[in-house]
Amino acid sequence: MYQLIYISSATKNLARDEFLELVALSKSRNEALDITGVLMFKDGNFMQVLEGEQEIISRLYSTIRVDSRHTLVSIIQEGPIDLREYPDWSSTYFNSEEGAL
Repeated sequence: MYQLIYISSATKNLARDEFLELVALSKSRNEALDITGVLMFKDGNFMQVLEGEQEIISRLYSTIRVDSRHTLVSIIQEGPIDLREYPDWSSTYFNSEEGAL
């Protein structure tokens, strides 16, 4: 099991509905790949924890790095883990002028 945590800045601010749509798409894709984690968005910045098989996490992170919604993408921690910290992918956080989840 492998965990990667990254931060990035959004290329545009997300409204609450846009964030919820992104969460739904990410959750669907990640469930199919057996990836768990958490996604947060605040003040124009993302932080995401990804957990799963190392090769799959590495491929996903490679696509995130070139995703036009992100800039200044940086890994803040990565490495093997014994157990998933977010086994249910249940945590999301959003905060913007429109309100918080």
